[in-house]
Amino acid sequence: MLNCCMNVSDKIVYIPIGMINPGPFQPRRSFDTMKLMKLSQSIKRYGILQPVSVRFMGEGRYELAAGERRLKAAKMAGLELIPSVIINIRDKDAAALSLIENIQREKLSVFEEASGLERLGSIFAYSTEDICRMLGVSEEFVNKRLLLSKISQPIREKMEGLEPLEDYACLIAGLDDEETQDKAVDEIIKYRLDTKSAARLVNRLKEDDKTEVTDETFKPRIKKYYKDISIFTSTIKNAVSAMNDSGLETTYTEEKDGSFFEIKLRIKKAPQEQHT
Repeated sequence: MLNCCMNVSDKIVYIPIGMINPGPFQPRRSFDTMKLMKLSQSIKRYGILQPVSVRFMGEGRYELAAGERRLKAAKMAGLELIPSVIINIRDKDAAALSLIENIQREKLSVFEEASGLERLGSIFAYSTEDICRMLGVSEEFVNKRLLLSKISQPIREKMEGLEPLEDYACLIAGLDDEETQDKAVDEIIKYRLDTKSAARLVNRLKEDDKTEVTDETFKPRIKKYYKDISIFTSTIKNAVSAMNDSGLETTYTEEKDGSFFEIKLRIKKAPQEQHT
């Protein structure tokens, strides 16, 4: 879809890094320093294998359209010039191109994806169908990310350490207002809730349950499935029978001592073990 709106030069030109401004539509908000250092070392050794894409903005200035990691790593490597391809592209398509490159090359966080997709729809009026076609993703993927865009930046920052982040984020996005979302995240972190317990918490908040939350609230509840001890002893007897059938001589004895059952197993050693 983008190709029809973008003119691409077939020439690679070397542009001073200082003349290239960061792209305003970059969806990524954080960069892995270690990965950038590794990329920088690779650039020092082999050079930049794929040019960055830039737009000419006039007065000798350029704007980055795609390749921000390469540009940052080139700066770290001390390069003064960077191989570039100049493209003629509209703002809306530059935003889409930046998002596509980041999703395909280096995984974005779910919140970065959400912000990028929300921007394509709200600012540049791309439809969900357009976005699906451009990115090669499902409508479910797009709708889920757009739901996450409801979560404010302060709450997103609180959630950074939660894994799997997408699962927690989908739960939080299901709450209607920021105050309730914030309360839910605080309690998830405080009580170290897994996603199942977090889902119970979210349901409580949706139902406006005023019951005080304590350390005991989200402890796993162990259900008593078995009341008859014979279910357990039968399992053990079957195992003993299987051991004897396989040639491993085993005896089972069972005694009742007051309110307790005492079960003993005697397993005859294999011949090679009898001398150890």
